[in-house]
Amino acid sequence: MMTNPVLPNYISIPVLSLLLILATWSILLRRDRLWQKLLSGFRVLLILGLAFMINLRPQVKRYNTEIELKNIDALFVVDTTISMWADDYAKNKTRMDGVQETCDSIMDQLAGSNFALIRFDNRAQILAPFTQDSRSVSDAFSTIVNPDPYYAKGSSLNVPIDTMEELLISSSKKEERKTVIFFISDGEITDGSQLASFKELEQYVDGGAVLGFGTEDGGKMKVTNSYSSKNVTDPETGKDAISKLDEENLKKIADDLQVDYIHVREAGDISYLVETIKNGSSIRMEEAEMIHYEDIYYYLAMGLAALLIWELISIFVQRKL
Repeated sequence: MMTNPVLPNYISIPVLSLLLILATWSILLRRDRLWQKLLSGFRVLLILGLAFMINLRPQVKRYNTEIELKNIDALFVVDTTISMWADDYAKNKTRMDGVQETCDSIMDQLAGSNFALIRFDNRAQILAPFTQDSRSVSDAFSTIVNPDPYYAKGSSLNVPIDTMEELLISSSKKEERKTVIFFISDGEITDGSQLASFKELEQYVDGGAVLGFGTEDGGKMKVTNSYSSKNVTDPETGKDAISKLDEENLKKIADDLQVDYIHVREAGDISYLVETIKNGSSIRMEEAEMIHYEDIYYYLAMGLAALLIWELISIFVQRKL
C-alpha cells in the first residue's frame, strides 16, 4: 500500500490536532456522565482519524489488470535550467510547477500510452525511457529540483537534440506506433550559443507541441536548499534577476518539428490538442503485466459519511454534539 496525500501532512496534522483539542475541550465542559463523554470522545477520534486517512489517499497496487492501450509513444523533453523556477506561472507558481501540472494532465488524458521523459540543463538525461507506467514517469518529475546557480552555466536549447534523436528513433522502429513530442521550455538562451536546427528530428515525429512557459514581463527565480530560499541576483546589477519567455526560439523549434506552438498559462490550454491526439490513436484492450495503483479512500469516505449523518441526527434530535 502507498499514499498520495491531497494536503501535505504538515498542514493536515496541525489542523486536525487543533480540531481534536477544541472538540475535547467542548466535551469536558459538558455535564454529561462519564460514559457519555467517553462515547463522544471516541466518535470525534474516529471522525478525525478517518478524515486523516482519507487525506492520505491510500492506494493499493494491482497487477495484471486489463487496461486500454493506445498506439502512442509520448516523449516529454523538459528544460530544467534555473530559469524554469521563475515565479510567473499562474497564481505566482513557478514555471516548473506548471510543467508538472501540464504533464500530469497529458498523461491522464492519454492513459494507456507509453511515456518517456528527458530533462536538460548543462546536459541531457533520460529520467524515464518509454513505459506504460505513467506513475513512474510522474515520480521521475518529482526528482527534478532547481539547480545550484554555481552549477548553472547558462541556457542552451541545443543540449537535448542527440538524446531526443535516440528515443525518437527507438520509437519509430516500433510497428504501427505514433510518436508525439512535447518540448517544454521558456525559450531562453543565455550561454551565447545559436539555436540549432531540429529539422532532422521531424521525420520521427507524428505530432505533439512545443510548450512555452513564462511571460513577456518575466519572473524572479528562487534558489532553495535545506537552509534558505533566496532570489537569484543579476551579477551585473546586483538586483534580482528576471527571466523572460522567448517565444521566437520556441516557435522556430515547433516549425522545425512541424508541430504546434502553445503558450501555456494553465494546464487546460493544451487539452484540445491532446484530445485530437487521443482521437487519432487506435485502442485495444489487453491484459497487461504492469503495476496499477487503485484508490481505496472511498471505502473510508463511506464510513465518514455515515458518522457525520449520525452526528447531524444527534444535533437535531438531542441538541448536542
